[in-house]
Amino acid sequence: MDTKNNLDLPSYEEAYAFLNKSLDYEKLISYQYNASTFSLDRMVRLLEQVGNPHREFPSLHITGTKGKGSTAIMLSTIFQHAGYKTGLFTSPHLTDLKERIQLNHKNISEAEFTDALNMLGPYIQHLRNTNPSESPTFFEILTAICFLYFRKKKVNMAILEVGMGGRLDSTNVIMPLASIITNIGLDHVNILGHTIPEIAYEKAGIIKKGIPVLSAVEKPEALSVVNKVCEEKRAPLYLLGKDIQIEDARPYTKHGTKGLLCTIKTWQHTYENLFISLLGIHQAKNCAVALGALEILHDQNNIFIDNETIRGALAHIQCPGRIEVLRENPLIVLDYAHTVESMASLRETLFENFTFDKLIIILGFSQDKELDNILQEIVPFANVIFVTKSMNSRAAPPEELAKKIKVVYGKQVEIYESTRTAVIAAQSTASRNDLVCITGSAYIAGEAKQELMRQSFAVA
Repeated sequence: MDTKNNLDLPSYEEAYAFLNKSLDYEKLISYQYNASTFSLDRMVRLLEQVGNPHREFPSLHITGTKGKGSTAIMLSTIFQHAGYKTGLFTSPHLTDLKERIQLNHKNISEAEFTDALNMLGPYIQHLRNTNPSESPTFFEILTAICFLYFRKKKVNMAILEVGMGGRLDSTNVIMPLASIITNIGLDHVNILGHTIPEIAYEKAGIIKKGIPVLSAVEKPEALSVVNKVCEEKRAPLYLLGKDIQIEDARPYTKHGTKGLLCTIKTWQHTYENLFISLLGIHQAKNCAVALGALEILHDQNNIFIDNETIRGALAHIQCPGRIEVLRENPLIVLDYAHTVESMASLRETLFENFTFDKLIIILGFSQDKELDNILQEIVPFANVIFVTKSMNSRAAPPEELAKKIKVVYGKQVEIYESTRTAVIAAQSTASRNDLVCITGSAYIAGEAKQELMRQSFAVA
């Protein structure tokens, strides 16, 4: 078959429809997670059809349970401020699929997205017609689009976040300058494993022979796995808490902007009084990991970014959906905290940074989450609770969530069948001095943000 000719998808809408015919594991509740279902060979063959674009730009590869998205955004922001043409690949998105593929923090255009998919299309369509089981998945195609776009734009550095796990993730075909593993906890347990060592094994799958690794793992059982794989691959390992230290971290407001002031010491340098324009003490860990990655690049690849550039970047960083303040009077805060650790960080951040009368929360989760442990981090502190579900097929039924909250915590819960109606109800309930926190899955966060944007547009 001749796969060199482009597919003729004339518009982004048709390209999006073509992509959505692919198997999308983000919409499935359970499935087999193994090398036959998630075959990197399938990804390799797809990329070979378009000249292996992933080999033509330098990259950093990031996985972990908590903090990988923020760390990726920190690194991409620093590189962009340093004058690098910087690619960023993250997932999931909040309101627009194109958010996942960015160049200097601008989404890929509809035309560029469509052009890239047209290059991949003939091969994908051939497999759909002749061997459907070997046809690339939604995320594999999206990853390939990203690689094609970064090659076309000749990026100087690509920051690539793993979609899920690491070992079998479609991004794991790259050979990065460094591999980063943020903290590891229990998440996607029905897929990646029910224990920390099992999940750590999947995350450690991004470690390559001889490629330096930077990790923020805290649990000894996770560190043991990461350390073992590094020894087997002869990959140098740098650790937060050993090679990198957070000497101070506290909430701080600079020129009216709430954020974090911290001092971080690496094996090469001490960064004193860094201001990070993000809320939450936990962001100091992500910053420390990012700075450690820069030190590795300096040591291994002679890539140097000066202190003032780093400071300037961190003072202006933005992480959508991570304790993001969307409105004031009343405060509306958005954060897709979908793990125990992230929900604990969200609660601590709310009480450290804001003064409010009542805490009103909107909750909605996917079905594969550790809900009992997640709920105990936020429900006891809430004065008013709304539960809802996203439009994603993996959404947990709000009736079950409400029942669990009533039985365990004895609290009254209001149920709404859509994120939009839950947001409207919370707004009508809240007074000017209350805080509305919308949290749970990224899908809930995205739908809530869309509703608030719709309201702002209607007013304008």
